[in-house]
Amino acid sequence: MTRPVRVWVLRLVPLVLIAYACSGFYFVNPDSRGVVRWFGRVPQAFRRVPPGLHYALPWPFCRVDRPTTTEVRRVYVGLAPKERAAIAQSDPDAIRRTLASDMLTGDTNILKTTMVVQYQVVEPVDYLFRTERPDALVRATVQAVLIETLAGMPVDQALTGGKTSLQNETLKRSQQRLDRYGCGVQLVSASIETIDPPRAIMDAFQDVVSAKKDGESAVDRAVAESSRILSGARGDASKKTESAEAYKQTRIARARGEADRFLSVLKEYHRDPAVYRVRLWLQTLEAVLPNVRTLIVDHKPGDPPTHIRIVEPSTRGQL
Repeated sequence: MTRPVRVWVLRLVPLVLIAYACSGFYFVNPDSRGVVRWFGRVPQAFRRVPPGLHYALPWPFCRVDRPTTTEVRRVYVGLAPKERAAIAQSDPDAIRRTLASDMLTGDTNILKTTMVVQYQVVEPVDYLFRTERPDALVRATVQAVLIETLAGMPVDQALTGGKTSLQNETLKRSQQRLDRYGCGVQLVSASIETIDPPRAIMDAFQDVVSAKKDGESAVDRAVAESSRILSGARGDASKKTESAEAYKQTRIARARGEADRFLSVLKEYHRDPAVYRVRLWLQTLEAVLPNVRTLIVDHKPGDPPTHIRIVEPSTRGQL
């Protein structure tokens, strides 16, 4: 090797080493977490590297994975939307292909169900090294739990008021299984998009559902009418109770007033009975005489008696 070549080699080697060392810088996006492997092993301090610029020894000493942890991923369980659309168009091939996705209820009825499941990565290390195909694992786990839960529920309940409990139970039990698997994912939601019987008996099921809804509407109307009548009756009863209470208080006040007046009269009577007796007699005459018809006849001694006949007409008495 000539001297000029040796000089260029000596100059190039440091540059190569510097470039090799600089290749260890890596950047983690805000929606991701970094996982650094040192000779294939993940130290505890490098299991969840936060977003930003970091450094690790270049390959082959270290390897960096940056899985997305904030993204909400979606999988369909049961009947896929494309297959459902094909069945709606009466495609016989689609009907035959989807027989495996049919699910039995507790009363041995067949339902075609589509459930939308959303999940996130919460443990990047478990997600990378303990799960080969996370979408397939989540789909298979949720489908198994959905089949088990639906098998313990009658078809009427599954089609009407049992959807919420079916979703909640499936979500809860599926997450428990995934936690046992240690796959590092967290289910966000599990919602039933469609749950229908086969097309051949769709009309009969719709009639049953409509009849149940009509029955529930009739019950609701009856309850509303009952509440209206009861509220009106309570209002009338309250009004009558208040009226009776007012009448009671009026009679009590009147009785107390009359009793007080009698006691005051009795007190005055005890002071001077003779005088007060005459006073009472005069007051009684003043109250009675204005309502009594008085006839005065001039009868002299020795005259024959006068016969008076009083005729009471319909309007006013006449002499």
